[in-house]
Amino acid sequence: MSQFPAPASPPPLADTPRPIALILRRGLGVLNIAFAFAIAIGLAVNIADRLIQGIFNPTHYFHYFTIQTCIINIIVLLIGGIFALMRTNDPRWYSIVRASIVSYAIVTGVIYNLLLAGFPSGDGYVSTFSFPNDIQHIWAPIFIAVEWLLMPGRARLRWGTMIICAIFPLAWVAGSLVRGLVGDGWFPYFFLNPAGIGVGGVAMYVGGIAVFTLANCAMAIAIGRVQARVFTTDGVSRARA
Repeated sequence: MSQFPAPASPPPLADTPRPIALILRRGLGVLNIAFAFAIAIGLAVNIADRLIQGIFNPTHYFHYFTIQTCIINIIVLLIGGIFALMRTNDPRWYSIVRASIVSYAIVTGVIYNLLLAGFPSGDGYVSTFSFPNDIQHIWAPIFIAVEWLLMPGRARLRWGTMIICAIFPLAWVAGSLVRGLVGDGWFPYFFLNPAGIGVGGVAMYVGGIAVFTLANCAMAIAIGRVQARVFTTDGVSRARA
């Protein structure tokens, strides 16, 4: 009697994310998209208000670190929301970018509320609405930081990511100093103007903010490394390149 080979056992099923992790990822994806639109609306309202008051200089407005990071946040949050709704993990490059904007968001929120809040605008602008300022300097930074703590499916980043994180702020500071010193003489913030606080004062502020930025990036990387291990055990694989 001929013997028939035993049927091959089916391949093991790929890890399936636990419902709680998948629900969390999908829910945060929706919030990413919602906050992207909220930031965009805040920018639109702010620009419209300035136009109505006759106080809108696009070469100044779009040079502010807050405004540039807001535009970056809109793009990054939209992409992240789509990834969260369509994938169980993010590409590694996105995790690197997302860790960077965590650092920028914390810097924006802390520096504004410690050094700039309550002082009149240099161009005489008085906001008609509080929403744009609140979303830019309070709610968006809080959401970006909290979302990093909670979102499953991110990469376990290397510490060298800190170098990438530093590129944009350093380029922005260099561009601002060049513009102010050899360009049109305009500085976006008082702590960049050596005529007001001296070269030593500028160096102190810039150095302190640089250290704070890198510390935030290091914290984001450390949290991400722990988080990637935790969510891997929940069936949410780490991000891949």
